[in-house]
Amino acid sequence: MTDVWASSRRGLRPSGEQLARYRKVKMLPSGSRLLLRPLAHEDKQGLVDLFARASKEDLEYFRDDAGDPVVVESWVDNLNLERVFPLVAVVDDKIVGDATLHFRERYHRHLAWVRIFLDRAYRRQGIGTLMLRSLIEIARHVGLQQLYTEIVANQGRAIKAFQDLGFQREVTLSDYFITSGGETLDMVVLMLRLVERSGKF
Repeated sequence: MTDVWASSRRGLRPSGEQLARYRKVKMLPSGSRLLLRPLAHEDKQGLVDLFARASKEDLEYFRDDAGDPVVVESWVDNLNLERVFPLVAVVDDKIVGDATLHFRERYHRHLAWVRIFLDRAYRRQGIGTLMLRSLIEIARHVGLQQLYTEIVANQGRAIKAFQDLGFQREVTLSDYFITSGGETLDMVVLMLRLVERSGKF
């Protein structure tokens, strides 16, 4: 595995230009080359195609309507790596995964929210874990202190994947999510603390 990361001065969040240089390359067991890199404006159709391959069940859990090409295109049109950092997984010139860090401002500027989607055909190959580890690496590099994610409680496999990387259950929100069919589900909020509290006053 190889990495290319543009370093920034300590204590300052890297610019969008610096973040755009992030790269990670790995060979998959199949022999294919996996490239992790930031989303670019040229990726519009590739990102639309990724979510077009998503199942109805997968799309059910998205915050936005990722099944609508116009919505997905707007993510690329409004690309700003200093607000949202989208990391895509590319295999054989095809985008097979998308993981994002959603930065916050002012009194929430020390944290970010994490979201991830991986093409079903590329799951259980370690790609999702590698993408999440990369986001954690980037979060540390830019000086974040906490990462959060929210997962519907019936997605036990996804919850475990985050817990395996150190995320802990912070709270469970009862009936916080409602499906298209009207069923309400609990939402689990998990948190990864990147900086331990000192306990000093």
